[in-house]
Amino acid sequence: MPSVRVRGASNLPAEWDLIGRRVMVTGATNGIGKEAARQLAARGATVVLACRNLPAAERVAEEISRQQHPGATVEVGPAQLDLASLESVRGFAEAYRKSGKGLDILINNAGANYCKKSYTPEGVGALCQINYLGPYALTRELEETLQRSAPARVVNVSSVTHRYGWVGDPATFLSSWRPGSYYPSTKLANALFAFELQRRLGKAGIQSCAVDPGGVSTNIWQNSAFDQPPLSYFIRNLYAPPSDGAAAVVHAATVPWGREHKTAADITRRWASGSSSGLGLRRRKSAQTLPDLRFYARGLFASPAITSWRGQVEPGSMADQLRSYLWGGVAVLHSLLDWPLRNLSGGWLAGETRVVPAAPLAYDAALAAQLWDLSADVCKLPRQPRLVNSPR
Repeated sequence: MPSVRVRGASNLPAEWDLIGRRVMVTGATNGIGKEAARQLAARGATVVLACRNLPAAERVAEEISRQQHPGATVEVGPAQLDLASLESVRGFAEAYRKSGKGLDILINNAGANYCKKSYTPEGVGALCQINYLGPYALTRELEETLQRSAPARVVNVSSVTHRYGWVGDPATFLSSWRPGSYYPSTKLANALFAFELQRRLGKAGIQSCAVDPGGVSTNIWQNSAFDQPPLSYFIRNLYAPPSDGAAAVVHAATVPWGREHKTAADITRRWASGSSSGLGLRRRKSAQTLPDLRFYARGLFASPAITSWRGQVEPGSMADQLRSYLWGGVAVLHSLLDWPLRNLSGGWLAGETRVVPAAPLAYDAALAAQLWDLSADVCKLPRQPRLVNSPR
């Protein structure tokens, strides 16, 4: 595919400069993915648009060419990437590997919410396939390429909704279909995967994290009640534009890893050990945890009122539903105030992106390992990552 050279200058600090770095963004034809690609190109990165709609990706590449940075190049991926199909994921990854190009940052952004009930040939629910298993397969297929570019980074775009998601039995999660409540579970799976990737390949030079971009007005709301009046008014006017939501994603992808190590370690020890009080979540315990598991959030979505909630305890119980409704009300209020506060204050209020506690279940190492292994089996990949002996 042709590439577009981006001309111009950048006044960003040197530590944030991405000249010479290759960044792949999935779902980059609109919304957060498109704006993340634009912001990364502005920092001098070579951005690879990994998309299902190749003509749309070509148009986006041309549009981003107006970013005016001397070191940036925008490329459309070597093949179509349809995360709904494992065959497409394999074909895309194989084409990229054959190109011989490195990969410094992979941003698993593409996702869906309100879609028709369907299953893949492997028996996986379409929503789970697009939001979780497709990104898992893509990352695993490119794990050797990432290692050769070490230190490399993988960013999974999660959501505040992961905090009331539930992944009990991984096999049931992959094969079930629960409209509405299913989306939060896929976003929880994104966090579980990000943390397990860090456990398994952190020492091989891959830095893995998840990020909540906040309440953003994108096409994720299409085909739902939120896309119709009066709810659509609140989404369009009180939720952040994609360019703002992309800021949290770009931060997670580019912030120097060592800067927030102590904060991440403290959060992991506190939440993964079960030492925090709260609602007494009953979960499997594991002594094998890495003290560097990172979940990023921005503005009011990083506030303790959101991040301190303990998540689901007994899914389906009356008490659990009541807790979920109460927290949901708090979350909705925060989502309606987050962007207006940041916008009206010029970023002085609710403008910081930082490492925060993820949902407690995201730290369950035993559950994450089970989900990883089953996902590998479904994708016909080895359970253990393929290691590169001498990453450059």
